This record gives sequence, structure tokens and C-alpha cells, in this order.
Amino acid sequence: MRSNHNAFRASMTVEASIALPLFIFFFVNIMVVFNIVKVQSDMEAALHQTGSEMSLMAFDLRLGEGLLGDYEGSGVDTVAGAGGIIFAKEMIRDYLGKGIEGSCVKNGFDGISFINSRVLLGNDYIDLVMDYKVQPMIPIVGFKEFPVESRFFGHAWTGYDIEAGFGEMENEEEMVYVTEHGEVYHRSVDCEHLHIKAKSVDMRDLKSQRNKDGKIYYPCEYCGEAIGAGNVFITGYGERYHSSVGCPGLKRKIYTIPISQVGSKRPCSTCG
Repeated sequence: MRSNHNAFRASMTVEASIALPLFIFFFVNIMVVFNIVKVQSDMEAALHQTGSEMSLMAFDLRLGEGLLGDYEGSGVDTVAGAGGIIFAKEMIRDYLGKGIEGSCVKNGFDGISFINSRVLLGNDYIDLVMDYKVQPMIPIVGFKEFPVESRFFGHAWTGYDIEAGFGEMENEEEMVYVTEHGEVYHRSVDCEHLHIKAKSVDMRDLKSQRNKDGKIYYPCEYCGEAIGAGNVFITGYGERYHSSVGCPGLKRKIYTIPISQVGSKRPCSTCG
């Protein structure tokens, strides 16, 4: 009886010795995931706060009043270009604090790259990009470091000169709408000719179908050549039939251009 009891205890010991490391392994993995999520949230919060403040500062840049204010002595002369990236980096470092050094981010804050960031380079956009790698705090077999990116993209608050704006509006050229291969221009973006509405018809009835200009339909150069039977898709003003509503021939890009650049395009019969 005693030998059976000892065997049972030995069996429990063996099972525990196998189960406990597995439990610890999965528990550590879960803790690593939580840490990665927390770090990512902290990164996004720091980026958003920094980007928002820099967007406000850009208004002072436009007025020529300088941007540093309370940040004097930071060694940064401007919030635009490379100086702006350095400025953002220091602000983010302050927001994150020392906690980033003991996190899952490889090499701490020094392991974060801002090389893909762009700040007010010929436009009014602030694009802050942080690239870094995360790794488990405790080495785990099979858990390799992997890259992560955090990003803030926003428009700087550069203001608007009301008087200059109205002056420009008086001389502003009319803007019209055209398509990539269209032969007409449109004065209204809501014109029915700009928005394609496809309907399905049986291939056998296609010969009797005419578009709104009275023209017959030809096979689409992208998807219509191999159609032998079944339903096809046509539009009111198009001259092609299609085998799929996802055909590139049914997708229309609309461009806004000055009326002086319409060239040989004629006005739309509906809105022009």
C-alpha cells in the first residue's frame, strides 16, 4: 500500500515539474504582450501630445515670432526641418520619462529612430514617425525581437489671412472637374456623368441595348473579350460592357483643374 502511495506522489512530482515551467512560460508571454501594448499606448500618447503642441507652435512660426518660448536653452532654433525632429524627440523623451528604459523597447529610448519623420518641409504637415524594436524583458526561446512603428500625422495651425483670402477669391479662377479619359469638363462634382451607375443585363439582350447617346456597347478592353454568355454590366453613358463590377474600366478618377487647362475638352451637356 505504501509503495502505491509513494508511486502516486512521485507521479505528481513529475507532472508538476513539467506543468510548472509551462505555466511560467505562458504567463511570461502574456506579461510580455501586456507590456508591448502599454508601451505602444504610451508612444502614441506622447506622439499625439508632441504633435499637437508643435501644430500650435507653427502659428508663431508663420508670424515670425519664434517658436521656443518656454523651451529656450533646448538648443533648437526652429520647429521646421531637421531642427523640428530634434525638438520633437526631446519633447517625447520628457513625456515618456525613464520608464521607457526598463521596458520591452530594445536599447530604450536610444533604440528609437525618428529618421522617417518630416516636419514642415515645404508644406504645413507634421509627420512624426517612431521606429523601434520590442523584445521580451526575460529571454524566451522562440520569441524574437520585431519592429514596431508609432506615428502622428497632422496639419500645422498656420492660420489664415482673411483679408488676403478675400483678395485672392476675387481673382480666383473657376475650377472644373474632369476624368482621366473624358472628353468633357463638368462644373458640378455631383453631375450624373461623373458618377458611374452600372446595371446588369443578359448577354442575349445586349444587341438591343443602347446608351443614352444612342450608341451600341462594345466589349471592355479589360474584362469583356472572353465573355460568351451570362450577365454583363453596362452604364448609361459608357460604350463598353463588363463581366465584373470591379473592372478598372468602371472605376473613374475625378480631377479638379482650372478651367483654363481644359484644353480641347468641351462643356458637359448637363452641368456645363
